Amino acid sequence: MLGVDLGSNHIRVGTVDPSGRVLAFRREPYSEEARKTARALADQILSVSKQMAEEQAATAPVSAVGVAFPGLVNQVTHRVIELARLPSLAEIDLRREIMQTFGVPTHFENNANAAAFAEMAIGAARDLSDWLYLHIGANVNAGLVLNGQLHRGKSGLAGAIGNMNVYAEHLGSLIPLQAMASAESVVRRTRERLQKDRTSSLSKLGAMGGFTYEDIITQAHAGDDLAKMMLSRTGSYIAMAIADVINLLNLAMVAIGGAPAARPFLTASIAEAVRERAYTAAVSDCRVVAAELEVEASVIGAALLAAS
Repeated sequence: MLGVDLGSNHIRVGTVDPSGRVLAFRREPYSEEARKTARALADQILSVSKQMAEEQAATAPVSAVGVAFPGLVNQVTHRVIELARLPSLAEIDLRREIMQTFGVPTHFENNANAAAFAEMAIGAARDLSDWLYLHIGANVNAGLVLNGQLHRGKSGLAGAIGNMNVYAEHLGSLIPLQAMASAESVVRRTRERLQKDRTSSLSKLGAMGGFTYEDIITQAHAGDDLAKMMLSRTGSYIAMAIADVINLLNLAMVAIGGAPAARPFLTASIAEAVRERAYTAAVSDCRVVAAELEVEASVIGAALLAAS
């Protein structure tokens, strides 16, 4: 099977066997045009997919194609109706184009659901029935599993936790979680903080032209106090939404996904804040852990879902 995942800066593509083992995997940066127009983005997805399929044709012929998107996928129309930081694909019937290209079953999924499916197959959620996968990256989304099945809702739009409102005390208002917890928002909030605190190593990177979410994570691992604080605060915002979900659904586990290097910081701060916000009985039932699978998770899950 072929799995494709649209990440923050790259298209990830790989071939996967029925057990979830990755046979081949690579990342390709978005072209400048793909970041500007939907047609160019769709064409690059098709091009990357065809190239991988041709390279692996002899050893792993494509029997199904799954694509994971950083946004919302309507499972009735099979259209991508919301996409983070990329041109909208809502007016393009990309699924039909992929099916015409490969002649095999094709499935579209949001990236959190795809990663959750992979974690159930070969990761942290084996044998769990009620749990949640939280993706933190270009978008903030959740893969919700109830009674051992992905819960997509009426049209496949369940899990849009980034659209839940949280109270940002320093702003004195309710704002969408994604505005405080996505990779882009963490960078924005860190830049704002550096206007008041120039002792961080990130100040030098900012003066040299800017820094990325990955730079913040790297500096946090190097011991930079501001970088660690910004990731910790991000976890606290996320916990505002997660605690209510735990209270409502009595989950057994919340797995924190997204950039693997950020997970230790986010998992610790989310777990601590959840303990303060959720009621004791629900918290005692629920583990907050780092997801096991790395950047290939949505590629694996998308491929397995396409074949299921």
